[in-house]
Amino acid sequence: MRWDALFEDLQSQWSALQDRAQESEIAERTRLDHGSVTLAGRLRASVGQRVRTVQADGETVDGTVGFTGSTWVCLRSGALDVIVVTSWCRSWEGLHRATAPEASSVGDRLSLASALRGLSRDRALVTAALAVGPGSTAVHGRIDRVGRDFVDLTTVHPGELRPDRTGVTTTLATAGCLRISSLAR
Repeated sequence: MRWDALFEDLQSQWSALQDRAQESEIAERTRLDHGSVTLAGRLRASVGQRVRTVQADGETVDGTVGFTGSTWVCLRSGALDVIVVTSWCRSWEGLHRATAPEASSVGDRLSLASALRGLSRDRALVTAALAVGPGSTAVHGRIDRVGRDFVDLTTVHPGELRPDRTGVTTTLATAGCLRISSLAR
């Protein structure tokens, strides 16, 4: 009888040890899975959700997640569509905790330049917020040409629909663009 109790005790200790090892392995795999989650995946999972981001210039952009690209997200904010460059975002609120699968090859091609070419094609009036020191400055106009790492924008004065006769073309380095807003389509 004493031996039976000893073996039962050893068996229960062994089972408890196996349970702890399995729990530890599950926890480690969960941490590894979380380590592979990207911001882009969280944004894809958040399509249709209302989110808020604070950008490097201290400005806050609130909106509903629409399209996402490889380095940007389009937020519908009231009457505006705001293309937010994610590398300039410092914090997010409201993102879905899950992650969506990696973008398809078509999704991978949706670069910032692709989104800006769409605005150029539509002749949309845009406001580009550019990083300048600790803050930002805004340029208003129509996108005339989109290169790999730049945008040519003909300036339009706020409140105007067309450039004046002296419409100045400004070349913007897309690496310095925090966000580009236009009237929602």
